[in-house]
Amino acid sequence: MKTAFFILLIFSIFYGKAKGAEDREGFPVNRFGCTYPCYYGEDTEKCRRLCRETLGADYGYCFWYACYCENLPENVRRIKSQGFFGCSNGWWVVSTTTRKPK
Repeated sequence: MKTAFFILLIFSIFYGKAKGAEDREGFPVNRFGCTYPCYYGEDTEKCRRLCRETLGADYGYCFWYACYCENLPENVRRIKSQGFFGCSNGWWVVSTTTRKPK
């Protein structure tokens, strides 16, 4: 009985942490509400730099032709799922990212 309770407790802790991390990931958007386009290959490194160095996330990569970040700070604007974005999918400038003032 103690073993079952212990396993349930461990599962609950890991599920809670994973659930919380999911809430802080997504496609970051700039001040115009546009995602940062990428085309795999060398742009994957651009996404990593955007997510980690500029936005303060733990990790970033190119996913469905847009940069996707994991463990973003709560003050970074993002969208959760990909769709039709209504922004041009051209080259982007990292300086167009906005953050809420501290």
